[in-house]
Amino acid sequence: MQIKKLISYPPRDITLYQIAFVTRSHSIPVSGQIINNERLEFLGDTIISTIISEYLYRLYPEKTEGELSILRSKIVNGHSLNRIALDLKLDQLVQYTFYSENQHKHIFGDVFEAFIGAMFLDHGYNKTRQYFLRVLFDKYIDIHQILHEDQDYKSLMIIWAQKNHKKIFFVTNETRTAHNKKIFSSLVQTNRDILAEGTGYSKKEAEQNAAKKAYYKIRK
Repeated sequence: MQIKKLISYPPRDITLYQIAFVTRSHSIPVSGQIINNERLEFLGDTIISTIISEYLYRLYPEKTEGELSILRSKIVNGHSLNRIALDLKLDQLVQYTFYSENQHKHIFGDVFEAFIGAMFLDHGYNKTRQYFLRVLFDKYIDIHQILHEDQDYKSLMIIWAQKNHKKIFFVTNETRTAHNKKIFSSLVQTNRDILAEGTGYSKKEAEQNAAKKAYYKIRK
C-alpha cells in the first residue's frame, strides 16, 4: 500500500491515514457522523507549526520573536506545503471533487497537514518530529535560501504592534515625478506618532521601505 511507503514507521492504525486523504467534498457518513480530514488538518497544522518553531528557536538563538515568526511563516505556508505534498505524490491518494476543490491551490497542502496529524496520533510527537525534520525538512526546505530572501518588514511591524497592544497604520500616497513617473510615499504611524517614511516606485515597495526604517528605529 502506498501509505506504508510514505512513512518511516509501520502504521498501527491505517484508518487514520486513510481519513487524512478524504476531503470535505467526499465526506463519509459513519454512525451518524460525517468523517473527513478537516479535524486531522487542524491538528497537523498545529504539530507542523510546533516542530518548525522549536527547530528555529534552537537554530537561531539571536533572532527576535518577530523574526522567528516571519521565518516560520515563510516555511509553513500553503505554497510550500502544497509542493511537498505533490513531491510525495499525495495527490494520487486524495479523494476530492475535481471541479471545486481541485481549483483550490492549497488543497494538497491541507492534505499534507492532515497526514502529519494522522502520524502524530499514530506514533506521537517525537517520531513525527523526527520524520518531518529528517525525511522532509532537509529534502524539501532550503532554510538558508529562505533566510536570505527579502525580509517582510511590514509583517514584522504588524507583529510588533500586536505584541505591544498598538494600532499601526500605513498611509500611502501616489505622486508623479517631473518625468511623469509614478512614485509612492508611505508613512508608518501608530496612533498619532509617525515612526518612519519610505518611498518607492510601487505601493508595496514604499510600505516595505517605510516599515524597514521603522523596524530598525524601534529596535534601537
